[in-house]
Amino acid sequence: MRTRMPLYATLFALVIASLGVAFAAVPGGASVTSSDKGEFPPSTAGTIDVSAGHVYNASLDANMSTFRWAGVYGNTTGTIYLGDSSSQYMYSWTAEGNLVYMSTANAVTWSSLADADAATVTGALSFLATGSDSYANTFTGAAEDIGSNLFSITSDYAFTYDNTHAGAWKTYSLTDGTNLVWAGKVNAGGTAYNGEVADFQMIVPEDGSSAGAGTPTTYYVWVELV
Repeated sequence: MRTRMPLYATLFALVIASLGVAFAAVPGGASVTSSDKGEFPPSTAGTIDVSAGHVYNASLDANMSTFRWAGVYGNTTGTIYLGDSSSQYMYSWTAEGNLVYMSTANAVTWSSLADADAATVTGALSFLATGSDSYANTFTGAAEDIGSNLFSITSDYAFTYDNTHAGAWKTYSLTDGTNLVWAGKVNAGGTAYNGEVADFQMIVPEDGSSAGAGTPTTYYVWVELV
């Protein structure tokens, strides 16, 4: 009796019959169209009137934009193919996203993907080790299964808000042993921070300190489909 090989959800499922080798499915590289929404403005300076010889008690409240993180949100679409390495295919399925992966590395060793804990992240990105918006103060969700169809991974996560400031979107911190990978959980037709309809919303590190300010960071993007 023949058994059927399971079809995993991703852009390509390839079987090289002549070599007798089956390659495991991995997330597909995503084409990206983006627009810059700007950053949160700092609060306007207040005033205090002082007179010589007097002492004043002043309570101060301020806001400023983070210089350690950037946010990405949007929609996902894709197609699952049964085809060969020449991009010829015998069947295709319209698919939805399950997880969005982002990394500054243009190639990820997917078979080695695992949780990246605080020590791993801050060891690679020292600017996330301190500050109110440090990694430890941001990724406060207890470790859980990321819900991948391709990998069995448990990771802690950060919540980002919908337009009611409820924690509706999850970003997981992962590593392949060499490179950090950030995974955003897809929630098809969800509500983004600004009230727009979105399928995913996530955060990624970006060093905007004096040492790195003004130099954008390039992230490569993949989508795991279902």
